[in-house]
Amino acid sequence: MEVEKKGNIKEEPLTYILFGSTGDLARKKLFPALGALLSNNLIPEHVNVIGCGRREKKIEELLKKQGVKVSEKGQKLLFPRISYMKNKTVDDYKAMNAAIEDYVKKRGGGPDNRVFFFSLPPFAYASTAEMVKKYCYSKTGYTRLILEKPFGRDSDSFKKLAADTGQFFKENELYRIDHYLGKEVVLTLLPLRFSNQIFEPLWNKDHVQSVHIEWKEDLNTMGRGGYFDKYGIIRDIMQNHLLQVLILVAMDKPKSLANDDVAEMKLDLLKAVKTLEMKDTILGQFSAKKYCSYCKETDNPGYLDDETVPNNSKVPTYAMLKLSIDNDRWRGVPFLMSAGKALDERKCEVRIRFKPDKNPIFGADVESNELIIRIQPDQSIYYRVNLKKPGLDVNLLPRVLDLTYSNAFKDASSGDAYERMLLNCALGQQQLFVKTMELVEAWRIFTPLLHEIDEKKPEPILYPFGDSGPKGYRKFANDAGVELKETWQEFFQLHASEHGKLEALFAKHSHEGKLEFDNVKALIADFYDGREPTEKMLKSFLKAFDADKDNTVTWDEFQKGAHKFLPWTATRRASIGTEDIVGFRAGPMAPYWSLA
Repeated sequence: MEVEKKGNIKEEPLTYILFGSTGDLARKKLFPALGALLSNNLIPEHVNVIGCGRREKKIEELLKKQGVKVSEKGQKLLFPRISYMKNKTVDDYKAMNAAIEDYVKKRGGGPDNRVFFFSLPPFAYASTAEMVKKYCYSKTGYTRLILEKPFGRDSDSFKKLAADTGQFFKENELYRIDHYLGKEVVLTLLPLRFSNQIFEPLWNKDHVQSVHIEWKEDLNTMGRGGYFDKYGIIRDIMQNHLLQVLILVAMDKPKSLANDDVAEMKLDLLKAVKTLEMKDTILGQFSAKKYCSYCKETDNPGYLDDETVPNNSKVPTYAMLKLSIDNDRWRGVPFLMSAGKALDERKCEVRIRFKPDKNPIFGADVESNELIIRIQPDQSIYYRVNLKKPGLDVNLLPRVLDLTYSNAFKDASSGDAYERMLLNCALGQQQLFVKTMELVEAWRIFTPLLHEIDEKKPEPILYPFGDSGPKGYRKFANDAGVELKETWQEFFQLHASEHGKLEALFAKHSHEGKLEFDNVKALIADFYDGREPTEKMLKSFLKAFDADKDNTVTWDEFQKGAHKFLPWTATRRASIGTEDIVGFRAGPMAPYWSLA
């Protein structure tokens, strides 16, 4: 039976059983997470860990391969606690149960607490859950299952999946994991909103103009295209990770942080989200991009170049969706959600734009305030405000009140999402896990759109590898009522052939005809909400523009670097050199090219 009393996690017997312990997830996340929990004294030093698989395997072989990412301290603490067992037959499960009971007996008895992690394909859930219930269900403590996505492909498939596990386990025994709920900045969304009085009065349709939840990855499918092609970007990222972020941004205040109270508010919010239709989206797919990199042809492969992807696949690798929430708090406020692979940068953030002052006394051109919640990378929360520029005149400038986690919490260890999930499950805390009815509503929102995409197979708009999105995505956002910011990469993608704009940007930031390191920082900051650029941003910019690697960028280097952002066309492919570019003139402010 499920024991409601949490007890003392550090004293009571605790067993983690990892189904799929020979897979990538166990190697990259689960074993390192358990090692970290032990290293930080968050789970009992006597914890019992059983790695399971369908085949025989020596424990030494398992640890050598699957323990490579566990810290040195974690290895010393964790490896002696790990055993390996098969989970193929009834006898295997009976042997597993006997081994766990023997561990509890050696500990002197007590609640026999068990956490089963299902790192398995969904089709194996039902049979595995049945075997656990029949032969490995704890008689004196709790039995809890952590389930990994995907949770179906649509409403019907999730209904079946939920029934497969629900026939054996109660809702409070099922912990469906969405690792985004374990990310540090996502975890601070509710404290940010409901423990700071400045935000809640403004967090509604009267003051918020738009909300944009954006996920970008600068990598291709990296040989996983065959898997990705079964799902697409909406199922892979948006219906789960980004929707969970939206819930925390938009839900009403719960009565308390108790599991049921938080779940009730999350469900209420989902019920208010309107079902998506094809008119609510723009779809894209990344294509190969050839461009000139310092007189050399460079090639980034497209989605269809992945050998694991069908040649005629129409599966979107990019999508932008407009969601509408029909409740008193948010009615009329556009919520934009976008996600894409092979884009110009890697990031995930929430950008909340507030409405302008209805009666401005400092002029109509004062910028709107924005609250930006950067989930990854460079975790941060910052607020764009308008301040008076020091001086005798009253001139306003937009500046940021910046909380960057690496600066504000220098000595803090945020931990990994899987550390939190494994720990919280043992503690019986379900706020970071996804309930059945949440997924019912989530699939209700997305299923009609997904079915239409699957059946009609609309032609996705191609976008070159490394671009900011497919043609038309900015207009789609503007039509939805959301103003998008340009990245520095996007500026050059859009304006690399416009000599006047390049000259103006260079002139604004250069000193004595070149961009020194501090000038480069200021240039990038213009596209980064005025914030201090990260080291990675600076390296990326200098890699594109600093040909001689002296940490300065001349006008000639600036033009040549901008030229790299132009598509590599057939007319330029035969040969390239300065003599092949019409109008090339070296020297200050001489255009590197003109397009004939």
